Amino acid sequence: MKNSIKHEYDRDMESYKSMLGRVHAATAEGQKAAIERRMKAFDRMWKTMLSVRDSTGSYTFHFDIRTEAEWLDLPSNHNFRNLVGALDDNMMLRLMGDRTIEEERPYVGEVVWALFFAYRSFNMRLVHLARQSLSTPGSINWSADAATRGLLAATLSAEEIAEFDRLGISKVDFVRRTIEGKVLSAWHRLISGAEFGEEALRHAHALLKVVSRPA
Repeated sequence: MKNSIKHEYDRDMESYKSMLGRVHAATAEGQKAAIERRMKAFDRMWKTMLSVRDSTGSYTFHFDIRTEAEWLDLPSNHNFRNLVGALDDNMMLRLMGDRTIEEERPYVGEVVWALFFAYRSFNMRLVHLARQSLSTPGSINWSADAATRGLLAATLSAEEIAEFDRLGISKVDFVRRTIEGKVLSAWHRLISGAEFGEEALRHAHALLKVVSRPA
């Protein structure tokens, strides 16, 4: 009787272990597939960020090498007027990069997506104001623009805003590098499996609301 029970027990244990092995293998494969899909999504999003930075760089470069006081002369600068004056709506759309990038939103998460969206909006806002300055010269002072300030306030910390305001030049580069750092930090947290708290998610949703608000 004891031997019979032991045999049944051993058989059941082997069956259970085999089942656990299959479950663990399936779970590991599922996690691997999920991580690979997230990596591909982030890779595409990061390349879009770099594309936006590169495509808008020829316009925003003029802000980074000048002080705020010197920006005011840009609308009367012949080379600047020729550069910005050539922009049309189709060109503005191309500057935005991958227009179907929102397909990756479910895979990069709301925090990363909000930061990406803010990054693209910041760059496009500057180009828009540069274009608008040809008819409304005061628009060139983008750091005083209410919509831009609102975007920065929703994206940067109080300390980062203070540092931004202290800079004489390279303000655009500072904002870009700061948001890029936040994107990378958030992404590393996401792929490490660490969860974002409710506060981080609320901030992401608030940021998207600010960025999506009409100027």
